[in-house]
Amino acid sequence: MERLASLDNARATLLLLGVLFHASVFVYLYQKPASLGEFLLVVFTHQFLHVFRMPAFFVIAGFFAAYLLQTRGPNKFFQNRLQRIALPLAIFWIPLTFANAWASQGAWLTGRSTFDVLPIDFAHLWFLYFLILYSVVFWAFSAPLRKLLTKRVSPHAFLLLLAAAFPLIPGVFDQEGTLATSTRLFPDPGLLLLYFVIFLSGAIAYNQQERWLAFLRKGALRLFVVLLLSFTAFFVIQDWGLIGTRWIYAASVVSGTYGVLGLFLRFATKQNRAFKFVSDASYWIYLIHLPLVFFFLIFLSTLGFGALPLILLTTILTIGLGLLSYKLLVRHTPVSLLLNGRIYPLRQHP
Repeated sequence: MERLASLDNARATLLLLGVLFHASVFVYLYQKPASLGEFLLVVFTHQFLHVFRMPAFFVIAGFFAAYLLQTRGPNKFFQNRLQRIALPLAIFWIPLTFANAWASQGAWLTGRSTFDVLPIDFAHLWFLYFLILYSVVFWAFSAPLRKLLTKRVSPHAFLLLLAAAFPLIPGVFDQEGTLATSTRLFPDPGLLLLYFVIFLSGAIAYNQQERWLAFLRKGALRLFVVLLLSFTAFFVIQDWGLIGTRWIYAASVVSGTYGVLGLFLRFATKQNRAFKFVSDASYWIYLIHLPLVFFFLIFLSTLGFGALPLILLTTILTIGLGLLSYKLLVRHTPVSLLLNGRIYPLRQHP
């Protein structure tokens, strides 16, 4: 199905961009900036990616949640979410907590026999935690939600209202004035609400595909231009303390989220075998990539690389090792059944 291929391509690409994002975010924990220009470039990169990456993930998740709810019914939908989201989170959460702590503190390099893992939170797995909570809501209120999601909603009006309203929600901005992240066991209510609204927009888009997907395709380039202009303005003025800064940032979040998805719907409608393999591997890479990012950032920083090559090499090596480990450890094993819903036979090529 063409539309699903487009969103599947988007999901895989956003995941790979997530590796670059985390390499950019954490590079200066281990490498001093060589210049102001380099520092600004790195900050621009991770702030720009952060604008649209996670909100777009929630739109896609809402789209496929509505698909499952409609095609399988509430009980099988909930069973699927338990198997594909809750169970992987339960299995990988604590091991990855220790792996992140071990890798980020360089215990393997410094020889420290102990390292701090407290307080335990969900780290980069907070996305799965949010999806579990939203899945419970979808299951518990499936009947009224089905009626609600089919009501005519203008995508133009929705985007404008979202951009106008979300800066007013408490807790959605971090100290830098960018979109916050809540990794705690008890997430920030405002951020939970914001992402639920974005998640719902994906569900609405599934139920009103002719209207919403056509809007995203036609408006993709215009929305992307708004993203570039509004984010550049935000990046320049973010420390000036101006009243309208949050709304400029909100414009970049909303235009970026739906504009990027529109670009995939418009230009990435096919999926070749190589990218299908990357798409299949994306869940696995999402789970394991953060400790690998820490490991490579520390190891490569000891070899004298500057920040920009350090980010690039860390991204490439993490993705490469993620794809290789997926092929060797996941694709043809029961782990693939957990993450992908099927086990690929050994004779089948990527």
